[in-house]
Amino acid sequence: MKKLLFYSHDSYGLGNIRRMVAIANFLVSRHRELYILLITGSPMLHAFRTQSNIDYIKLPCLQRSKSGTYSAKLDCLSASALLDSRAKIIQQVITDYEPDLVLVDKKPGGLNGELKPSLSFLSSLIKPPKLVLLLRDILDTPEVTQQLWRKNSYYQLVEKYYEQVLVVGEQRIFDMVQQYDFPPSVEKMTEFCGYLQRTEKSHQSSKLLAHLAKSDRKLVVAAAGGGDDGKLVLETYLLACHQSSWKDQVDSIVFYGPEMNVADIKNLQSLAQSLPNTTLSEFSPYFMTYLSAADLVVTMAGYNTVCEILSVKTPAILVPRVTPVAEQLIRAQQLAKLEIFEYLHPEHITPKELNKKIENKLFSEEAQLPFPQEISLHGMEKLERHLLA
Repeated sequence: MKKLLFYSHDSYGLGNIRRMVAIANFLVSRHRELYILLITGSPMLHAFRTQSNIDYIKLPCLQRSKSGTYSAKLDCLSASALLDSRAKIIQQVITDYEPDLVLVDKKPGGLNGELKPSLSFLSSLIKPPKLVLLLRDILDTPEVTQQLWRKNSYYQLVEKYYEQVLVVGEQRIFDMVQQYDFPPSVEKMTEFCGYLQRTEKSHQSSKLLAHLAKSDRKLVVAAAGGGDDGKLVLETYLLACHQSSWKDQVDSIVFYGPEMNVADIKNLQSLAQSLPNTTLSEFSPYFMTYLSAADLVVTMAGYNTVCEILSVKTPAILVPRVTPVAEQLIRAQQLAKLEIFEYLHPEHITPKELNKKIENKLFSEEAQLPFPQEISLHGMEKLERHLLA
């Protein structure tokens, strides 16, 4: 029996928790003697399907504004008081659970340093668990990331407490070690594992795939991740549909996300109302099945969504988020350079331009081209080897 603890703070969007749940499901599906406990602030964890050997501790919610500042979800609580409570909960869980390994997502010290007391506690144990830092392919621009890591003493925290840094990305696409100026000691413990291949095999997903295949129209999936800042891409897509000559030849499924505000949802519903074959949905646990069935995906450039699209090899047009971090923009630009996906900068996108790109992708000779060069999608297997060694 082996016990793993995953920490994912998730104050904004669905990205971190989707990634951690996917990793947990993959590991437990291959190792029955494995138990994984997730600690997260995500209010959406209950919506994800997990294996029986996975459970979670829900931390009180902290919200991140577009400027990057944090506040408590409940107005009656201060952010500092809530962070203190979260830190105490985390340390108590670690004490009671006695994990063999702790996997920390993205922030070496946790959200606003909430992990630091636990890191100190773990280091004092006679037999401490292995501590591993998990980083996605790109965090932010080199300038911003280096400044943040120096300000929060992240380099020193990694050197002092962690045994390994695992990057779920490709060094040739973005060399984090060089771009973020990792010191030699951190560089030595850093491994690039490749992107995370995603699969979705179940009776329900097979039935859904068969249902979607019945239509003789092209299928476009438009998605906005968590939805908090996804209005632009979905609104532009629906306006492009209105202007198009192809709208009767396409089925559109639009996922607006659980964090989109009511006013924006109503606006999208109004735009979609007069369009043929158009469905709006907040969220689906079978999102991968829709991506697999699609002829084209129009979406933002979040890490998980990109991994899912790469896994099913569906053509995509990426419209990245550019604030409060530039991670999505850098990812979209790097993948566009390799001619894997196309991307449109959100500050310059218009319905007319998107309409033209969709038409080319679906109805021109370009639609017959095979999916471009391979990206390494062995991240899950490499994580398995490192985490369970």
